[in-house]
Amino acid sequence: MLEEKKFRRLILVITLIVIVSVVGIYALYYSKQPDLKADNVKTTDVALDMPILPFDAFSMLKEDLIIKFGEGEEGNGQDYDNQYVDYNQKWFGKMFKARYYYGLYTRIYQINLKVEKNDIQSVYDEMKKQLGTPIQDTLLNKEKSLDERKTYWVKDSVRYSIFYEDSGQCMAKMWLEYYPNPDGHNLGERPTIIQRQDGVEGIIDGEKVSILLVGDKPKYTSRYYKNLYLIIGSKSGSYLGRMPKDGDGGFYPKFTLTNIANSKNKNILIETDNEYTKWYIGFKFKNNQLNVIYSSEKEPSEQ
Repeated sequence: MLEEKKFRRLILVITLIVIVSVVGIYALYYSKQPDLKADNVKTTDVALDMPILPFDAFSMLKEDLIIKFGEGEEGNGQDYDNQYVDYNQKWFGKMFKARYYYGLYTRIYQINLKVEKNDIQSVYDEMKKQLGTPIQDTLLNKEKSLDERKTYWVKDSVRYSIFYEDSGQCMAKMWLEYYPNPDGHNLGERPTIIQRQDGVEGIIDGEKVSILLVGDKPKYTSRYYKNLYLIIGSKSGSYLGRMPKDGDGGFYPKFTLTNIANSKNKNILIETDNEYTKWYIGFKFKNNQLNVIYSSEKEPSEQ
């Protein structure tokens, strides 16, 4: 019996020693970790300061919009001019009565913002801040007539435009930017311009070109692009680049200009997100065609 008591006491002592040791090790470990201050936190790209991304809105039906924002002020729905839902929302730093138009099958297809005269400059500045360099920028050019004064951007298949209507009223409007496909490329159904950059040098020697990332969706209400296409527009025509099968399609794709493997000319790097993985596809223009020179889950800089 005495031996059993000694054994139990020994087990208790050993257990206490183990607990104290574990607590001490954890305390030492966490004392060496940096404080979670702003200087130690990695930040990502700042999201657009909008009630909803227009591309997401244009992938919704009116019923989905009401679920998200609640009941708004609706038009009577008798014709296209009256098929809308109004919400008081903040866009580009100002409060607006944002008008969401819906069409066939109640799909949302356009957002209108009426810009007051005293707000034109600040809304224009905020749009440039959020959306970057515009494709056309003549809104504030007083040497042009009002109907020629407009500024617009293309981002995530949406055209953001601020301009003057015939009445002289300044408006900011957003709608899907469909690709007209003037050269008849095989681009699937409902191709839209996801991203566009004009006047790019260093892709084709001695020329400025336009670069377009185009995608097609399997259905209107999908946010997923089934296929992606890269198009270069030049004086001599347009050139089409197709994605490799393992990197095609995805959510919110974008391209950047870079140099891959010390290439002499600029290359075009497309980034796609398939929800579970990201994929990077690099294109090089050579011999009058776009060639895939890189395809990986890692960025070229990580290789």
